[in-house]
Amino acid sequence: MSKASDGSFSRVEVITSVQRRRRWSTAEKVRLVEEAMQPGMSVSYVARQAGISPSQLFAWKRRMLEGGHAAVQADEDVVGTSRVRDLEKRVRDLERLLGRKTMEAEILKEALDIARPKKTAVALEVLERSKGRFPVKMVAETLNVARSHINERRGTTPKPRGPYHKGEDAEVLPAIRAIVDARPTYGYRRVTALVNRQRRAEERPAINAKRVLRIMRRNGLTLERSTARRPGRTHDGVVIALRSNVRWCSDHQEIHARNREVVRVLFVLDACDREIIAWLAAANAGISGEMERDLMVAAVERRFGTTKMPHPVEWLSDRACPGLDPGAAPISLRTRPIPRRRLTSSNSSRRCEDHQGGTGLDHSSRS
Repeated sequence: MSKASDGSFSRVEVITSVQRRRRWSTAEKVRLVEEAMQPGMSVSYVARQAGISPSQLFAWKRRMLEGGHAAVQADEDVVGTSRVRDLEKRVRDLERLLGRKTMEAEILKEALDIARPKKTAVALEVLERSKGRFPVKMVAETLNVARSHINERRGTTPKPRGPYHKGEDAEVLPAIRAIVDARPTYGYRRVTALVNRQRRAEERPAINAKRVLRIMRRNGLTLERSTARRPGRTHDGVVIALRSNVRWCSDHQEIHARNREVVRVLFVLDACDREIIAWLAAANAGISGEMERDLMVAAVERRFGTTKMPHPVEWLSDRACPGLDPGAAPISLRTRPIPRRRLTSSNSSRRCEDHQGGTGLDHSSRS
């Protein structure tokens, strides 16, 4: 309640409920500002009539004048600050979403490079599943695949590709087969060198090693792949010696003396009765083939009393028994080599290996 200057009391409005502040529309704000700008009118009078604060009307007038100057300067429509803030927030959200999608696209490209299927097959699968949602150009650019290649593959069923074959392979096969028959241990590179040597002698063009390998694979002429695994049992008979003078085992042993001399002992024992039949020793010298041949003669004389043997005896040695050279061995022993075998998986062979220092019996010869 306020008191007027003439002593009378003015009307007082008492607010008994919660009321929201009045919202002025844009048209009402413009009308009040234009009314305050009329000749003979003041901002305070118009504000008092409208029931608002004069400072509020001054702010509306200032913003209207500044907006007019900005519109004239930019020569375009003026946008409100709230609208600008909303647009800026929307731009920030779109930039954040764009960055996330860009990172996802980079991850997909990296994963696609690591994936086993071809990119063209992946592109065709994507186009087939999309059913027209994705354009071919966009898919090709995203997967880095030629669009012409995709168009060529679309609508055509891939034909299974068989083994490559040239008509001139039949002419090269006899030469390759002849070389393989003459040298069964040669691989495709050595076979290629020999084939090209023959063709150059005949003044014919050389052929590629891959072509020779393809022909040899098709006809089963390649070597068996070498592996480090060895079969545990290569023989198919009984390895236990049932009686004496059937299988003899030879080996040598080094003894290091205190005076730093090395004594090498060469001996031979029977695989059945485990008796050392004969032995030889050499100090500070290696074991020669002559010593092994002398050992063989001594063992035969010890067991049979003569160099004539009534039956063949199998001689086992892990050194391939260099003493069994048919040209250097005594003729009376009638020595001859037998195929290689590996004696394992039997009690007698294990005992033989124990007497031979655990070297294993990998080679055998018959005398």
